[in-house]
Amino acid sequence: MNEIKQNKLIINKLQSTDIEEVLFAIKELRNTGNKNLIPAVIELLANHKSEKVKKQITELLYDLKYQAAAPFIIKAIQSNNFKNIRELLLSVCWQSRLDFSEYIPVFIKLFIEGNFNEAFEAFTVIDSMDAKIEKKIVTGSIDKLKNEISNIAENKKELLVELVHILENKETK
Repeated sequence: MNEIKQNKLIINKLQSTDIEEVLFAIKELRNTGNKNLIPAVIELLANHKSEKVKKQITELLYDLKYQAAAPFIIKAIQSNNFKNIRELLLSVCWQSRLDFSEYIPVFIKLFIEGNFNEAFEAFTVIDSMDAKIEKKIVTGSIDKLKNEISNIAENKKELLVELVHILENKETK
């Protein structure tokens, strides 16, 4: 079966009203590892009623191994359509094995603009990164954070100071 037909078949199963069929499709997707279905999975996570289905999707996202999935997750994090699962998607960024270091500006923006929980998750994503980060990205991020210190919510100020220190230690020479 070609990839397009297989994707349509999995999407139909994901959209089924039968929870067992949805769970089977998630398991199937775990085996095929098709990055093109990540948007459908995120949509399902945001809108499905079953906690069992949501748990399986979350575990699937935490176990992602293919880097090509990262842009789909970032796009969902930035979308207001998925604001209800933004914290969870942010946790995927630090719990999965994917490298999100090129998206530091996205996490800085969420840290500044988001609520405390979103800021904490964005902080954790940056803190858990193993990769060294380009000097210009670090400098730009630190400048942005320092410019916002007087505008940021009081409960995020200590985190902001710590985030600046973390960024300074992640800079490439």
